[in-house]
Amino acid sequence: MKVSHLLAALFLGMFLGGAGVPAPVKAQSFSDLKSADIDASALKPGLGVTYYSVFVRSIRELIEWTDYKKGRKGPPIARLDNNVGKGDVLTSGQDDGVGAHITGYLRIDKPGSYVFLVNSNDGVRLSLGGKLIYEDPDVHPDRLSDPPIEIDFAAPGYYPIDIWYFERKNTSTLELLWLAPGMEDFDFVPASAFFHRPE
Repeated sequence: MKVSHLLAALFLGMFLGGAGVPAPVKAQSFSDLKSADIDASALKPGLGVTYYSVFVRSIRELIEWTDYKKGRKGPPIARLDNNVGKGDVLTSGQDDGVGAHITGYLRIDKPGSYVFLVNSNDGVRLSLGGKLIYEDPDVHPDRLSDPPIEIDFAAPGYYPIDIWYFERKNTSTLELLWLAPGMEDFDFVPASAFFHRPE
């Protein structure tokens, strides 16, 4: 799936009154993210994930709950393109009442400005390179990040990624798209960019 600039603008509701033309909207910008000093040969493809069987209504409630309950490791997540309606949430094997703590690294091969979009149902909190870059923490239907998230990566490297996510009932969505330097359309961040340290 590719999302053109126009479609991204439509999703985000960026319109000039009645004209149907996307209005210029300033992205939320981040810089000075920290890459990890790691041995890349020790990493495996995909993102690591720990699952919790719990019905919560917010990311805060999920994190508090994990202080008292131990989660279970799930199969690595190849990429964040989960939009399955009433199917299994990510790699959990469950379709309702799922909390997930997703960790690993995003490999950036080329420095420059990247624009990200997050689509979630239900709550999500995303940190990258040691900074909180997006949060939509409560129960909600599919909702795209607004405004888009612009990140200036000063150097190539492996940037730590940390995601808290939950799905309460019915449908589930967790998607991460980017517009990397040289790209004309938004696309899912590819599986080749995600890594984790096996335990």
